[in-house]
Amino acid sequence: MNKPSMPTFNRCLRWCLLALIAALAGCASVLSSSTDSLPALIPTRQFVADLNGSGAYQISPNGQRLMWVARLGLGPGLFVKNLQTGETHSYKSPGGGVWARDSRHILMQLSTNGNENTHIVAIDTDHPHQAPRDLTPFAGARSYILRQLPTSGDLIIASNRRDPKVDDVYRYVMTSGELKLLSTNTGHVGEWLVNDEGEVIGRARLEGALWVFETPGLTPSDAWSPKFHVSYADTVIPVAASAQAGHWWALSNRGRDKLALVEVDLHSGTERVEHADERVNVAGVRWSRLQKRPVAVVTEPDTQEWRAFDPALQQALQKLKGQTDARIVINNMSDDERWMSATVIRHNGGQHVLYDLQTQTFQVLAELGRSRLNAISPLSTQQPISFKSRDGLDLHGYLSLPQGLPKPYPTVVYVHGGPWLRDVHLNNDSEVPFLNNRGYAVLQVNYRGSSGYGKAFMQAAQGEFAGKMHSDLTDAVDALVAQGVVDSQRVAISGASYGGYASLVGMTHTPGKFRCGISTVGMSDIAALLNDAPPYWELGKPQWVRYTGNPADPAQNADLKERSPLYKADQVQGPILLMHGVHDPRVKVSQSVQMAEALRANGKPVELVLFDKAGHGLYRWQDNLIAYRKTEDFLAKCLGGRTGGFDFFELGAWLF
Repeated sequence: MNKPSMPTFNRCLRWCLLALIAALAGCASVLSSSTDSLPALIPTRQFVADLNGSGAYQISPNGQRLMWVARLGLGPGLFVKNLQTGETHSYKSPGGGVWARDSRHILMQLSTNGNENTHIVAIDTDHPHQAPRDLTPFAGARSYILRQLPTSGDLIIASNRRDPKVDDVYRYVMTSGELKLLSTNTGHVGEWLVNDEGEVIGRARLEGALWVFETPGLTPSDAWSPKFHVSYADTVIPVAASAQAGHWWALSNRGRDKLALVEVDLHSGTERVEHADERVNVAGVRWSRLQKRPVAVVTEPDTQEWRAFDPALQQALQKLKGQTDARIVINNMSDDERWMSATVIRHNGGQHVLYDLQTQTFQVLAELGRSRLNAISPLSTQQPISFKSRDGLDLHGYLSLPQGLPKPYPTVVYVHGGPWLRDVHLNNDSEVPFLNNRGYAVLQVNYRGSSGYGKAFMQAAQGEFAGKMHSDLTDAVDALVAQGVVDSQRVAISGASYGGYASLVGMTHTPGKFRCGISTVGMSDIAALLNDAPPYWELGKPQWVRYTGNPADPAQNADLKERSPLYKADQVQGPILLMHGVHDPRVKVSQSVQMAEALRANGKPVELVLFDKAGHGLYRWQDNLIAYRKTEDFLAKCLGGRTGGFDFFELGAWLF
């Protein structure tokens, strides 16, 4: 008998192991609880590898095709359905994309193993068996779509292929594949404005502490002309060109504390406020390509609030929201603005829908994964909370309580990254219901420095890394301990990126406050973070220096060292779990490796988990499954909650 070839043998081995996986389906172990009223334990795989999961639904510009992502075999796939014929094609793809203006191509921005050197890749849905085409095959460069042109279908692309620190602007001609250079970055340009015809009509150039807005001369050889300036401490986010010549819609906080929707005169810089909210920033704008104006804004005080200026859209949003709390995400609209792809998130489920704005009816495309989670075990509600910091600052956040347990609860302080981001209500983060189901209260705090609450609130974090930014977290814990909600002896801290740093600060700067900590892609040495930053952070570094200090200054560098957990490893009083992607370009993997070495050198309990196909975050279901399994076992030993034990999908994670 002939021996099987190696490929055949490997296939046989895989199928044998898959059979073993199926046989082990009922073998996951559970740490039993003495409390009979605990809700059913949801398998770990259900949170990260939902076999029926789907998302990223988008209607094509012509309204005739629908795109979404879902499982294809044992990996991710992209699906396209012709809504007129019902024919569906699938493509192996690590994620979703956006429709090109021609309603034929799908455009994706992909990198390898999370290294952030993104390429723009196009799939031709008219030729489903044709290989995807790399439009920007530039090794070691980061390219992304700046905008799509409404008439020609061409792409405006920004890329740092020439200079890794800054982006030049190109026009990609879809019909020929030609890439034309439109404008070269002088070295300090951080924003480009391009009109509907594909002409660069403005740029924002960093000059000291100012962004100088400039317009080009009449010919390429003419000098750029400065028009107005914006303080580096202010924010102006372009939205789209106004119907009024020489004007542009934007979100701006110039001369005010909160971001407002404004119309900017590009010659004088004067602004006309269209919509503002005295409580919080305007968080987003829905732009109408058909009407050439903003048709809705969204804000995030405690729960999401939409305000539509278009009656049909307002009716649709109200109908989708219903009578209960819900988060509505508008994915996109068809060009005639009849069809809207949207996602509705509720505490106990949600749906992806295709809404007909003409008839005010909608079709449910799929249930969210949280609907299937809720069917296994009822999900907890996420309650908005507010309190005062020790220095009198108004702080906001969210609290999710476990079911079936008496107060006070073992608690995980789950810290968002950024730090210039924020937690929002019902954001569909699967880790919150996962922790709740394992028996923990989950506390999320929008500490000072978080975005969304205005300029003053963000600037209150300057110089407060490992200072008041951290005491905001502990103040929240203390407030809930005083209310009898949180068990002060069973509190853990966890987070990713800045949240990972905050976890390490909690374990090193306030030893004993937290029983254990989990840091995912977190920094342990602030000076090293800035010194080793990727080149395309160059124009954003002044923001970091403003908040943390300058490592080039000896006195400030000494302060950075004091605020860095790496140098306080001897203070730790509980176990730490470190997880990191090997290819992380932002927070280098050495930040976690060196922290682990320092902890071990001081005899402190630490576990280091490295992911060799990940960067600054975990996106593969295999990596997330390992991370979730590590988390539940770690917290069970630390806080005494539940764990599902071995999940048979772990075998699949090792194989694929």
